[in-house]
Amino acid sequence: MNSVTLIWAALRRHKARRLFTWLCVVVAFTLFSILAATRYGIMGQLTIRTAERLDTHAMVSQGTPLPLSYYNNIVSVPGVMAVAYLLGFQGYFRERQSTFQAVFTNAQQLFNVYPEFSTPPAEMRAWLADRQGAVVGSLLARRMGWKVGDTIPVQGGPAQKDGGTTWYFHLRGVYHTDLPSAYRSLFFAHYRYYNQGVAPQFQNLVNQYKERVDDPRNSTRISNAIDALFANSSPQTLTQSEVEEAVSFIRQFGNITAMVIYVGIAVFFSLLLIVGNMLAQSVRERIAEFAMFRALGFRRVWIVLLVIREALLLIVSGGIIGLILGWVATRLLYPSVGNLLQTFQMTWSAAGAGVVLAVVLTILACLAPMQRIASLRVAEALRKS
Repeated sequence: MNSVTLIWAALRRHKARRLFTWLCVVVAFTLFSILAATRYGIMGQLTIRTAERLDTHAMVSQGTPLPLSYYNNIVSVPGVMAVAYLLGFQGYFRERQSTFQAVFTNAQQLFNVYPEFSTPPAEMRAWLADRQGAVVGSLLARRMGWKVGDTIPVQGGPAQKDGGTTWYFHLRGVYHTDLPSAYRSLFFAHYRYYNQGVAPQFQNLVNQYKERVDDPRNSTRISNAIDALFANSSPQTLTQSEVEEAVSFIRQFGNITAMVIYVGIAVFFSLLLIVGNMLAQSVRERIAEFAMFRALGFRRVWIVLLVIREALLLIVSGGIIGLILGWVATRLLYPSVGNLLQTFQMTWSAAGAGVVLAVVLTILACLAPMQRIASLRVAEALRKS
């Protein structure tokens, strides 16, 4: 007898009940994907940060601007190989929905501080030679439809000397990196262009400094040396390695792993009850059929495997669809949360864990039906039918 035909016939019974059970599985695994992406968005910060790169910002508030004059002092600290200063604003291209982070920097040093970024030498030379030049990440260029040579008006920036808030740039290059999507969606321009065009009250100020040191083991010493330079200045500075910043960032969220696990346990325990009840009810309704199979010579193991395959088809298919929908959901959510959680994404390891979880859930949901089949009394079941 063809077991595939039997499984298909069983799934076609009570279509509404099985459909809603399947949808519960899909929703549960979609939620699992989003929770896994959130966890990796927080914990994954440690995978992209490096101890040889430092971040200097105002001690009291990271939003407080720092004087540009700090640059020369920081460069003079022993062990500092390169320093980039950064200042940015959230601008948009043509439509307010097309927003991105425009960052002004000292171009010569940026790629020394971030060796993960690369651009063709000819494009780099063109950028350095053009005061209004800009280089953008590959994802941003693709999203906006830009190509090298375009003139790009960026609106929503700080007020210029003439009162306008639209800044014009010449796209001179596209940089590439293996870092997460947030790092491939940046827009870098020359700080000197910003500083010459902005209103006087905003001149000679930056948001932060990024330093690259010669040896990660010297990060703490160099951080203390930088902060000591401005101990009596206003504002004072706080310098940390990117790893220390990532750890501090993670602590703000508490034990995110435990929270994800607890929520996941609650969701899947509820799902186990729903699926287990559906399977138990299905087996109870088919006791007479199973008794007939036994009378015809089929072994209990064959019947048990038949039920398990039905459950696998129902749960694993729903789980895979849920994981796919979760992946799509994380891609759609990334523009909203990517600035805060640069590594917010569903990983292959999370997808693999989801498939394993679907199989485990199937086995647990089948325990009660298997016990009922194992204790089946053929003669009594046939008499009742």
